[in-house]
Amino acid sequence: MLIPADLIASLKARWRIELAIILMIVVLVALWTAVTPKTYVAQSSLLFDGGPAQSVTDEAAPQDGVAALVATQADVLQSEAIAAAVVRDLKLAANPQVADQWRARTGGTGDVNAWYGRQLLGGLEVIPGRTSRVLAIRFKSADPQFSAQVANGFATSYLEARLQLQTDPARTYSRWFEDRTREVRTALEQAQGRLTAFQRRTGIVDTTNNNTDAARLTELSGQLTAAEAAAADAGARAGGGSTGLDVQTSGVVQGLRTQISAKTAEVAQLSADLGPNHPQRQAAEAELSALRRRLAVETGTNTNAVRVASGAASSKESQMRALLNQQRGKMLALAGDRADLNVLQRDVDSARAAYDTVTQRLGTMRLQSEAPSTNVVQLDVAQPPMLPSSPNVPMRLALGLVLGGMLAAGTALALELWRPRVRTSSGAATAMGVPVLGSVSFSQSRVASLLGGRQTS
Repeated sequence: MLIPADLIASLKARWRIELAIILMIVVLVALWTAVTPKTYVAQSSLLFDGGPAQSVTDEAAPQDGVAALVATQADVLQSEAIAAAVVRDLKLAANPQVADQWRARTGGTGDVNAWYGRQLLGGLEVIPGRTSRVLAIRFKSADPQFSAQVANGFATSYLEARLQLQTDPARTYSRWFEDRTREVRTALEQAQGRLTAFQRRTGIVDTTNNNTDAARLTELSGQLTAAEAAAADAGARAGGGSTGLDVQTSGVVQGLRTQISAKTAEVAQLSADLGPNHPQRQAAEAELSALRRRLAVETGTNTNAVRVASGAASSKESQMRALLNQQRGKMLALAGDRADLNVLQRDVDSARAAYDTVTQRLGTMRLQSEAPSTNVVQLDVAQPPMLPSSPNVPMRLALGLVLGGMLAAGTALALELWRPRVRTSSGAATAMGVPVLGSVSFSQSRVASLLGGRQTS
């Protein structure tokens, strides 16, 4: 029976065989690895900065849509259009081997860029982040330089395509807004032309400045009221004729009446004293007649003056009434003109507002169409890998060491069981069934070399 001490001793004693077996297995694994076709994987990555911002407007997608965004962009990145763009950008179709393969498989029909792009998609792997905005781009091939070149090519072509997808619609809208801008500019110019022509025709500049006309109307209304009162008063005075108050209260008329009264009394006294035929009395009678004629003339003159004053007052009343009616008509006409002017002004304001809005949108679309970058950046640039991803050299070597060690240990154990030897005192006691009284070591003597390196107890 082989005890653990003898097993360990046997493994130590046969270390050369074990080492040879391990080295042989490792060499075989190395040769197997060397002849196995190697595949190199290069990785690039893209970072999406906060969702699909709309360039200059900076309108970002909500946070909960980031995962859907990255997954969608992963599908876009794996599209045939991006793959064909990679072939064009890297000029891979210029390789004679690629051209020969394309002719051999397709007979020279179709687009070589699209065909070889589909071949590249077989080695492409796009891994979107579950909770991040990072998108990993992996490409595998037998050439490490080619793997890195194509991985970076997919990242670059995607960025260019994304920028184009962002700017092309903006350019289309920009051209549309340019046409609309010309239309609204023409409409604005026409509205301004109508407004200017109306202002020149009517002489109205400000639609709100009607205080002067209103004050003029108020003033004329007051003057008409005063003229009406004056005309009524003058008419009343003129209606009295020669017995009117103005005529009777005239100083000349009153003076003449006083003289007539005195002269009448004098004629009566002379008639009583001298008789009716006396020359003095006749002279007084003649003076009395002259005073009466003068009173009649003066009364007629004053009566005519009152009538003239009444006519003048009536004429002034009519004049003021005409002026008032004229002012009212003017204000009514101005009110209509101002209403028309307000309509024209609103047309101008509406046209200007439309022009400003379209111009602003046009500027925004021009900025978007000329945007130098998107909200996606290349986070990592793929580098040529030093070790292949398949086969896994470190893992194969580790497995070779493990298998070699197991095979070496098994071989040593088999040899020990096939040809057992006593290597320890405990092993000797077990084999003979008697206790060991002592032991002598020959490991440092010439006896050991004669015994072939065997240890005896």
